[in-house]
Amino acid sequence: MKPSHFSKMKVERPSRQVLVLGAGLAGLAAGYELVKGGFEVTIVEKNEAVGGLARTIEKNGFRFDTGPHRWYTKNDMVNNWMLKLLGKEVIKVPRLTRIYFDRKFFNYPIKIKSTILGMGLVKTILAVLDYGLVRIQAFFHSRPPVTLEEGYVSKFGRTLYEMFFRRYSEKLWGTSCKNISADWIGQRTRGFNISTIIKDILFKPQNVVSFVDEFSYPEKGIGRIAEKLAADFKKGGGKILLSSEVVTVEHDQKRVTAVVVKRKTGAKKLVIQEVISSIPISDFIQSLNPVVPSEIARTNHKLTYRDELQVAIFINKTHLTADTWIYVHSLDLPYVRFMEMDNWSDKLSPEGTTTLVFEIACNEGDQTWRQTDRQIVDLVVSAFIKEFNLITEADILGSFVHRMPKEYPVYHLGYRKDLSLLKNYLSRLGNLQLVGRNGTFRYNNMDHSIEMGLYAAWNIIEGERKFDVESVNIEREYLEEKKLFDKAPELAEDVSVEENEPSHE
Repeated sequence: MKPSHFSKMKVERPSRQVLVLGAGLAGLAAGYELVKGGFEVTIVEKNEAVGGLARTIEKNGFRFDTGPHRWYTKNDMVNNWMLKLLGKEVIKVPRLTRIYFDRKFFNYPIKIKSTILGMGLVKTILAVLDYGLVRIQAFFHSRPPVTLEEGYVSKFGRTLYEMFFRRYSEKLWGTSCKNISADWIGQRTRGFNISTIIKDILFKPQNVVSFVDEFSYPEKGIGRIAEKLAADFKKGGGKILLSSEVVTVEHDQKRVTAVVVKRKTGAKKLVIQEVISSIPISDFIQSLNPVVPSEIARTNHKLTYRDELQVAIFINKTHLTADTWIYVHSLDLPYVRFMEMDNWSDKLSPEGTTTLVFEIACNEGDQTWRQTDRQIVDLVVSAFIKEFNLITEADILGSFVHRMPKEYPVYHLGYRKDLSLLKNYLSRLGNLQLVGRNGTFRYNNMDHSIEMGLYAAWNIIEGERKFDVESVNIEREYLEEKKLFDKAPELAEDVSVEENEPSHE
């Protein structure tokens, strides 16, 4: 921003002032804790609403989520924190997730019976033999997988990789699995392979609770977490500046000294003592003033994201499928996944209706992204009706298109080294903490982002960095399991809160 733009700029001075960049779950959790600790906190958010990637949008009496966001966590402290926040709003929802591949449905996570029925005995035997061959090769030539393709083949063998993972992954990322780091599998399928599938069929270990078949969910949508946090945050004296984009982060090489945000009413300069950032790390670095060295700028440019169009179709029917969501592998269908909201909660749609939410993976500014909302809706509706024959156009009550930039950080080959260089550079700013999926460039689930926000807030409250934000979501344990003997940090006020069974009024 040029100096002339600052002539009428408002300046706010610090008084135990903490600035939080981004009103997603990480930023809101941090702000929520800080106002309870007596701090003066301002949250700035680029969008017109809070929630970030985990919003619930309401249109014409329909509430629908921006993608299938279910709540599960291995951390009892984080779980109790969320349950205490929402109380009786939380229900338990039975999960059915399937893969739609070559006009057949397969359970996901993979189950032996449905897989054999769908693949046929010959392909099933071939899949098992493939996996055996992979394990033998790994025994004699042990080498960690580098690419996404190598990672999936090492876990499932080439037959299952070609059937269930390659096509979907390349449709999601828009590039070959050879161009994506195997670390993505570590974030998505930790400890999950053919061996765990067979073990799950034969016996369930006594010390493991599976979160695959059932999950927690706010009955009025996942966005209730963000909405409740924002309401309580403002009651505690916190301020949220919506439609406010970070344009400049001023620093003196040791600390962030001020942040300039662009609003409809003009630029605003916020002078702060501490800053917690959940905005994309690449955007944060690009906003720094003085600017970063050329090596950091070049490396920062390597960080990219995958974007989404989320298309909600309001239907004058209910329970079209039995699924909470379905992965769609066919390249002939434009969407990678869709979900049916009345299979999550009957509080989201008017009686006798439902919302289908389709996700189209794309890149901001590409041909798909540039289409009009009407073109996108027509594309989705015609493909869905032709393929599944579950509705007609007469059943459609309306539609809405939500454009979501930076849905996923892209783990390019060598990203870990690049990210380490960038984070090491930022570590010189002693009053900065990075949190959240895009803030840390790590594929977090909701519980991870909340945990990061809590840790960052507690570090400020304690006056020292007691909690390691970077330690969240790096363990090599399967995300959908929780060992009963695991221990997590606990707060004195934590209480166990029972979840409610879903109501069917």
